[in-house]
Amino acid sequence: MTATVARYTAEDLWRMPGDEPRELWEGELRKVPSAGMEASSIGGEIFALLRPTVRTGNLGVLTVADGSYVLSHDPDTVVVPDVAIIRWDRLPGGVRTKTYCPVPPDFAVEVRSPGDRLGEIAAKLDLYQRAGVALVWWVDPETRTVAVHALGRPAVVFGEGVVLDGGGVFPDLRLSVEDIFA
Repeated sequence: MTATVARYTAEDLWRMPGDEPRELWEGELRKVPSAGMEASSIGGEIFALLRPTVRTGNLGVLTVADGSYVLSHDPDTVVVPDVAIIRWDRLPGGVRTKTYCPVPPDFAVEVRSPGDRLGEIAAKLDLYQRAGVALVWWVDPETRTVAVHALGRPAVVFGEGVVLDGGGVFPDLRLSVEDIFA
């Protein structure tokens, strides 16, 4: 006897009761474990540090950990990055939606939580890359490093003493690794 896995859509996910965080990976429902105080605080710090540049330059919409993005359809994939930016020119109609952002972000930041497993991190990074997300920063509080994944390039890990930038996606973004962990 073969077990079947229920497949959900982004619409199914949106209509689910409760407000516990969930993601949808290729139609499979995934509960997002609590980030914990350290990871949540670091995500908030990154948001606060990026906000002035995003707002002043009118670069797009900056979201926190409740901002969900549809990476793909059929089967649907919906993720909840800790921080993300979608450029205005890529946002359909140039307006914020009431539900999930219907397209992948241009830039996503994920902060490693105590419950994150290496295999899950690699799988989520693969989802981002297949969706064409141009830039992903994976922040690791334990090692105080940031792995920068620019689409089509090998990942580079940076530690304190380095100022990160938005690459070709958001050239005006600058953020020191020290400030992330301050």
